[in-house]
Parts: sequence; C-alpha cells; structure tokens
Amino acid sequence: MPEKGNPEDLPQAPWGIISVKAQDEDFETPMQPITIMRNSLGREEGGSGVTLDKEAYEKSVVYWDAHAAILAGQKPSGE
Repeated sequence: MPEKGNPEDLPQAPWGIISVKAQDEDFETPMQPITIMRNSLGREEGGSGVTLDKEAYEKSVVYWDAHAAILAGQKPSGE
C-alpha cells in the first residue's frame, strides 16, 4: 500500500473531498440513503442541515436496494 503524503504538501482550502462516487450509468445516480440521512442532521451533529427530501430518499432506497456498493479490503477506519 502506498504511503500517505505529507499534509504540508496539500493546498490550504476551506473544503475537502470526502468521497468519490464512481458510476457506470449515463445518468446521475442518487445519493446513498445513509448519506441523505446524515446530511439532514444539523451542522452541530455533522450534517449539512438540508431538510430531508422524503421522495428523494425513497428513490434512493429503491435504487440502492438493487445496486451494491462494493468495498475492498479491511473495514474502513475513518482515515
């Protein structure tokens, strides 16, 4: 496994990349249901505070019930 880079080499930005959602569809796939739920939490709880859109959430559940997210390797450690 490659070594982690030096944090000092990273640009100073007020944002960061949390995840990259690769897809092999010719349309935008819905966010995963857990992401929608987490985003609906208030900022003090780590969410964005966006109100949960029930219709979007239900469409997400239907889509992701038929499509698998594949994770390789060990259980994610949060790094």
